[in-house]
Amino acid sequence: MMAPALLAAVLAGFGPPVEVSTAEVFPRIEAHAELLNAVLFRSDSDFDRTPPSYNANGQTVGYVGTLLRPRVDFLALSWLRLHYDAELGLNYWSRNDPDVGDALAPGLMVLKHRQLYAEGELADGDAGFRAGYSRFIGTTGLFVNHWIGNAQLWWAPSPASRYTLFAGQVPDSTSESIEVGQNNFSRGITLFGVRGGYDLSMRTKVEASIEAVYDTHVIAHSRLIATPGARVDGRLGILTGSVSAALQVGSFEGDAIGGGAQTLLSWAVQAHGTMCAGGFEFAFNLMALSADDSFEGNVRNGAFLYSGKSSSATVLLTEDETLDFRDNLDKRMAVRRGGFWQNRAGLTVADVKAVWAGERYRPGLIVGAATVLNPDNANGALFVGLEADAVLEVRLSEHFSGQLLAGTLVPGAAGAALVNRLDLSRTTPIFSAAASLKVTY
Repeated sequence: MMAPALLAAVLAGFGPPVEVSTAEVFPRIEAHAELLNAVLFRSDSDFDRTPPSYNANGQTVGYVGTLLRPRVDFLALSWLRLHYDAELGLNYWSRNDPDVGDALAPGLMVLKHRQLYAEGELADGDAGFRAGYSRFIGTTGLFVNHWIGNAQLWWAPSPASRYTLFAGQVPDSTSESIEVGQNNFSRGITLFGVRGGYDLSMRTKVEASIEAVYDTHVIAHSRLIATPGARVDGRLGILTGSVSAALQVGSFEGDAIGGGAQTLLSWAVQAHGTMCAGGFEFAFNLMALSADDSFEGNVRNGAFLYSGKSSSATVLLTEDETLDFRDNLDKRMAVRRGGFWQNRAGLTVADVKAVWAGERYRPGLIVGAATVLNPDNANGALFVGLEADAVLEVRLSEHFSGQLLAGTLVPGAAGAALVNRLDLSRTTPIFSAAASLKVTY
């Protein structure tokens, strides 16, 4: 196949200059990247200022770091591609040293390979597949929202409908050998299920699924979880939004007192909306995760197994989507169990974000509040905390932007009981500031 530049030169000899597009040239490579420099400061890591016995480093939290996210698509044909993306970082300026001589030194720059998969269309675009490592987001995203090895096979019998079969494995803590002969399927966390979506109209779409997990990574503590879920997306005037809900049913072997099984029956709901009015962009979100009853270790478990991902705009109560600092409260108040988070006290988070939609300068405000659903599992308290953040985004160009954020989290007694390490009654607010500089290619 003749290279595009050479083809243009040949054609130029027979007439005026010709612009040759590479949009339909195969095979070809498309590369993209995002470089993020970030600064973070927090006045404390919890709501308790009680000094520990050894406090040489103080109680503040902070760092400066750099993160690179390269993404490459290898387009073999118009209907077939390979995708790869990685995350180089977050590399702390005070820790990670690219000049270190020892190849096994802990201070080397961090590299995470995130997605590596092949995907394509079959039957003239009526069907397709994806196989490899990719971010798999379930119908609600509240149960499964992971970077995992998975395979998907989809079929679209009409432009308005699509059905998908999927299967994958969630990584676990059970040691696996690098040798093929030392690995099997006896200990693992297997995901499988089916989902279907249908466009009811130009403005309304519905999707439903059953996401199932069979977990045997802990001996004598196998878990079988089925999560039917549904989501409705729609637009009404200037308001665009979605409502999703999931129900979890299952069995936990050996988790009840005395070695008996626990029955899982839990739920989660989320409503999200955005609108533009008066030069502002507004985003609203409400999420609720069910709680367990007040008796730990009985035959019933009512706490939802949560992915740790939501549509909330908060950056302390839930994950900061600009950069996951991994200290958000929805995870810290929960226990990690086989790739998922479970909070026996339950959780409700409601928030609103308002941003002035300027072309270059975009100041905004985020306000959110959270409570538990069962105070008995949070030292008898209900209120988790109130978060307020001021944010300013500056877009110097399509590829160059920066963000400043300053905020506070005023905790309640429930937040203190579930997060503090020494005195569970202290409710000192956390003050936070962050800045980031982003360049994209």
